[in-house]
Amino acid sequence: MRTNGRSKAFFGGPLWGDWPLRYIFMDEAGTSDPEPVTVVVGIIASADEHVMSAEALVREIYDTVPPQFKKDFVFHATDILNKTKYQDGWSMTDRLALLKCMMSVPIRIGMSVCLSARWRGACDYSKTDMMEMSPAQLDHAMAFGLCLTTADRHIRNHAHPREVATVVAEDDPKMRKFLKKLPMGLKNNPIHLSPSHLRCVPADVEAGYCVQSGVVSISRIRNSVHFVEKDEDPLVQVADACAFGFRRFFANEKFGEDFARSIIGSAKGLENFGAPAGAHCWSPIVQSYFPEGGRANFYSG
Repeated sequence: MRTNGRSKAFFGGPLWGDWPLRYIFMDEAGTSDPEPVTVVVGIIASADEHVMSAEALVREIYDTVPPQFKKDFVFHATDILNKTKYQDGWSMTDRLALLKCMMSVPIRIGMSVCLSARWRGACDYSKTDMMEMSPAQLDHAMAFGLCLTTADRHIRNHAHPREVATVVAEDDPKMRKFLKKLPMGLKNNPIHLSPSHLRCVPADVEAGYCVQSGVVSISRIRNSVHFVEKDEDPLVQVADACAFGFRRFFANEKFGEDFARSIIGSAKGLENFGAPAGAHCWSPIVQSYFPEGGRANFYSG
């Protein structure tokens, strides 16, 4: 039955699943050893409001792939821009248009975009328990955790008090055992950073004090991470596109600024990012996609 517009079970109890649910679709770019910066993106999507509309947009984008490449086509941003097989019969102009369309799905649907970036070699890991990880893998894990906590804070601040989130991320067999532990680890062991560990940004100067939060924690994200193959989830492919675009921006590579504009409408705010790390959530819920409307962490050390 329905009461005050909401579905309820008989005798007044809420139906199973009556509380809102968010998904955080995640992917990364720049994780190999030679890369200058590792980027992780999380797209926060409402199960009711966003997912089906976003998937419909992705299907429309797939329809623009040339016929000779459509069979078994799976979106991989790096392949579309760089792979030799796509360069014959698919113009650079059209490939760039497809990439930008995928990158713009969140802003077109109204989904929040969480970004974390960690610069290679900016931290001295010589005294760190590497847990069998290489420096590049540790940067990946740190960026993944930072993206999770940024998304969790956004949900705490702006979502329903009982709303929780499930993480859906592309499977990386070499990193799976490390990444799957992060939600519970950050839930049980939150990190508290002093203002001296946060890089001063214009919002801090304007306020006269550090407005950034030094609490790095998780309370709304479920303990497990649901790992999928790229071809299994269209929104993980959208996260792939966004991570690829941000990585090219931070690496000062061709098309990087155009890609950033496609993702968040402007490169404004990205100038606050720098070594060793930074994170931010752009959201249509809070004023705009621009940094004045949200909270950020830009780490100085």
